[in-house]
Amino acid sequence: MENKVNNKIKRTFVKDQAYNILHEQIINGTLKPYTQLKISDLSKELGISRTPVREAILRLENEGLVVTKANQWTMVAPIRVDRLKDIYELVAGLEKYALKNNFDKIDDAFINDLTKINEKIKTEHMNGNILKVIDLDNEFHDKIIGLSDNKEIKPIVDKLKNRLKRFEICFYMAKDSHKEPSTYNEHLVMIEAIKERNLEKSLEALQQNWTTTITEESIEKINKLINQEN
Repeated sequence: MENKVNNKIKRTFVKDQAYNILHEQIINGTLKPYTQLKISDLSKELGISRTPVREAILRLENEGLVVTKANQWTMVAPIRVDRLKDIYELVAGLEKYALKNNFDKIDDAFINDLTKINEKIKTEHMNGNILKVIDLDNEFHDKIIGLSDNKEIKPIVDKLKNRLKRFEICFYMAKDSHKEPSTYNEHLVMIEAIKERNLEKSLEALQQNWTTTITEESIEKINKLINQEN
C-alpha cells in the first residue's frame, strides 16, 4: 500500500483539518510507523501551504505520534509496545477512581446503556469492523469516566487512549474475528457485578478488562504483526 495522503482541504481552519487527516491516517495505519513525512510533499497533497502542515506535525509530535530529528527527518513514530503497560495502568487507575467514587450514582438506565453498547461491540467484532469496535469500547468506558464530576479526568484519559489506539487496532487484528470477543465477555462480568451493586467485584472486573489487553501473549502477537508490516 502506498503511504500517501490524498485528501484536499477546502475550508477554513486548515491546520486543524490537516491535523485531523494526518492523525486519522496514522491511527488507522494508512501512514505506517517509520513513514517519512516531508512538509513540502504533504502541503502539495493536502492542497495547503506549509505553515499549517508544520503546526499539525508539531501537534502530532507532542502527542507522540510523530518523531522529528531537527533539520534531518520527520517520520511516523514507531509503536512502542514496551511503554504501553504504563499507559494502561494509568487509564485503568483513573477509571477505577471514577467508578469507586461515584458508584452510588449508577442506576438502571446507566446499566442498560452499558449493555446496549456491549451488544454492539459483539456485533461489530463478528463483522470484522475493528475501528468501530474500538470506538464502541471507548464509548463503554467513557460512560464510567462520565460518572465523575472531576472534569480533569476525561481529557487526560482521552490523550492516553489516543496513544493506545494504534496498538489496539493491532490487538484486534491479531485475534480471531469469528470468535466471541474477550472484551465483550469481560464487559458482561463487569455489568453483572454493577447490577449486583458490588463495588469490589466491579473494580476487579474493570481491572481484569484492562489487564487482558496487555498480556505477554498479546504483546508477542502484536510485535510479530508490527514487524511483518514493517
